[in-house]
Amino acid sequence: MADDGLVPGIGASGPARRTLLIASAAALPVLLTACRGVEALGTPPPPPADVDTLRSAIEHEATLVASYAALTAAGGSAAPGSQAGAAGGRTAAALAVVLADHRQHLAQLKSRLVEPAGHSSAAAGAATGRSSTLETIAQLEQAEQAASDRLIAQLAGLPPTLAQLFASIAASEATHVPYLKAARRGR
Repeated sequence: MADDGLVPGIGASGPARRTLLIASAAALPVLLTACRGVEALGTPPPPPADVDTLRSAIEHEATLVASYAALTAAGGSAAPGSQAGAAGGRTAAALAVVLADHRQHLAQLKSRLVEPAGHSSAAAGAATGRSSTLETIAQLEQAEQAASDRLIAQLAGLPPTLAQLFASIAASEATHVPYLKAARRGR
């Protein structure tokens, strides 16, 4: 097959390859100028308030997950097999259940946030300190209640589907408070 300079699929009356290449090269500066014009528009507008609220909820939930994960990784405070060990085992089991709930909450919240390419959320770390397991659980009880109250306070300004998710998570976190109190008392 001879190279006749024609674009495949276009008849003899169609444009030659060279003509298409020259036209493409001539259009390149126009495209580059248009792209530079987009850069001149400035920074994008800030995200809507519900996106900021969602990001905040994700950060708070990630902090709770990290706190529970650190506490469960530290293990029980009592030796297995003893009376105190059995209570420690119940406490560890209760903490594992609540941690699993918070991981599900975090996954649900993250699934609602669409981040632009190259954007990374700040990683939340666990609060570190030298408090005992019972003191830490008491602090987590307070954190759970505060999280529930915060989510409920934010419901009014959210779209319905996000408000429903926040209300569901707030209810779950409110139920963690008596659950943790019972676990702390060894019941």
